[in-house]
Amino acid sequence: MVHILDENQIQDNYNKFRKLINQTFTGERLESLNKMYDTLEDRIILTPASSMEHFHNAFAGGYIDHVLRVTRNAVKLYDLYNEVGIGFGEFTKETIIFTALHHDLGKVGNETNSWYIPNDSQWHIENQGKIYKSNDDMNFMNMNGRTFYMLNHYGIKVEEIEWLGIQLTDGIYDEANKEYYMSYTPGKALKTSFPYLMHQADIMATRYEYERWLRSKKPKLSKNVGGRPTKKQKLENIKMPEKLDFKSIFGDTGGSHS
Repeated sequence: MVHILDENQIQDNYNKFRKLINQTFTGERLESLNKMYDTLEDRIILTPASSMEHFHNAFAGGYIDHVLRVTRNAVKLYDLYNEVGIGFGEFTKETIIFTALHHDLGKVGNETNSWYIPNDSQWHIENQGKIYKSNDDMNFMNMNGRTFYMLNHYGIKVEEIEWLGIQLTDGIYDEANKEYYMSYTPGKALKTSFPYLMHQADIMATRYEYERWLRSKKPKLSKNVGGRPTKKQKLENIKMPEKLDFKSIFGDTGGSHS
């Protein structure tokens, strides 16, 4: 098992997460979000982003680390979309931050139980990299279904465009999303570019996290017959940042982003 974050990094990420919420939202929405996260705090800070070591962020603190990275990517993509003239004026930074921070909320579990629990099978850990397993004592819901359940349970209103962003973040990797992305009639085609932005932000984060995991395993270096570096060697030589520079993205100003 590869440990990516230490205790201080986990706590630092969580502090950034709560600070971002309090800087971005106001009024009833902020009150409801803080109520939810005060309740979930002891569990969410240690929640992984997946169960399998070779997926992404399958370690304590992996969930918060992932949603912060998706949020950073989404905010940067928002500026790029505006620059090239895609979806200008369709959504605000508040919409982006809310959606990015909650696109995987269902992975946390429900109001009392964690969805991912430590695997008690050493064989599965060592031979399959299955660090966590699903909590079979909970009612099954798919991840998006539990996300919307949790937001509803804590009285957090979701705008239509935010619903689309959360539902469609996984792109067509989720079979249920195909009818949204693969419409062949103009009337049924997506009328907002927001789901595309969210999917790109998420897949960029997931790919980074996968490559970081590969690097952390420090694979053996070997030479090809022709003396060229292998893909593993090239990956080993890539310098990848370990910390999220939130100040340069969001700044330290309070209030709502728009």
